[in-house]
This record gives sequence, structure tokens and C-alpha cells, in this order.
Amino acid sequence: MTQGSTRRIMQRLAGCAALACIMATGTAVATEIHRWVDENGVVHFSDVQPNAAAATTLDIVDPAPPATADAPTAADAAEPPLSMAEQRRQELRERREARAAEREEIAFWCDKHRTRLEQMEPARRVFYTDENGEQVRMDDDMRMGLIDESQAFVSENCQ
Repeated sequence: MTQGSTRRIMQRLAGCAALACIMATGTAVATEIHRWVDENGVVHFSDVQPNAAAATTLDIVDPAPPATADAPTAADAAEPPLSMAEQRRQELRERREARAAEREEIAFWCDKHRTRLEQMEPARRVFYTDENGEQVRMDDDMRMGLIDESQAFVSENCQ
């Protein structure tokens, strides 16, 4: 290689390095770009207005500011697809949560039925408030039906 070709290669490498540094910063230096065609028909773009040629000015919109850590980006909003193992873990977690919610509901109803039994079994006279807001005595058939219902629920569902 000759010294002149080595110099051209080094200049090109330096130009590429400078261009890479400018692109890496991500900042826009100019908001206007000038476009013109020279006498040989070659199209040029520059941020400096040419003196001799008639140029068209293109207005460039500044890029959006970079997203902060608090603001989610479009890439964050779209979740990547889950792997088979992650899908399985998620499915197991959902089943576990559903079983826990079901156990909580059963415990709630067990407490209600046990309370009903505590109130109705020893008492011969049970009063309740009807839809008109009046105190009414519950007949024995209705009381025994509610006691049987609560006993069946407790024996089937409660420990």
C-alpha cells in the first residue's frame, strides 16, 4: 500500500468514528436540513445553506424526549411472550390463588352457619324481621329446616 491510500483509509476511519460518536449521542444538532441538486445531478443534504445552488429547506421535527424511568415506554407496555415454564408457573399460581379464595369463602360460610346453629338450636322461639320491618316469630318447620340446612353445610364443608 502506498502512503496516500493509507492516509485515505485513516481519514475514512476517522470520519466513520466521528459519525458513530455523533449518532451515539442521540441529540439532534440541526432542526433544518437543506436539500439541493448540484450541476452533475447529485442530490445533497446539509444543515448549512449552500451559497451557489438553490436549496429546498426541510423542517425536521425534534425527536421526542427520552422516556424517564417513571414513564413506561411502548416496549415496556407490550409484554414479551411467556416461555412454557413461565406459563406453567403462572397457571399453577392462578390455581393456588383460586383455591385460597375458595377456602376463604367456605370459611366465611362455615362461620355463618355455625352462628346460625348457635342461635337457633337452643331456642324454641326464634324471631326475625320480615320485609315489612316487623318482628315475626319463626314457625318450628322453618326453624328446623334452617337448622338442618346449616348442619348439612357444616358437616360437608367445615372441619
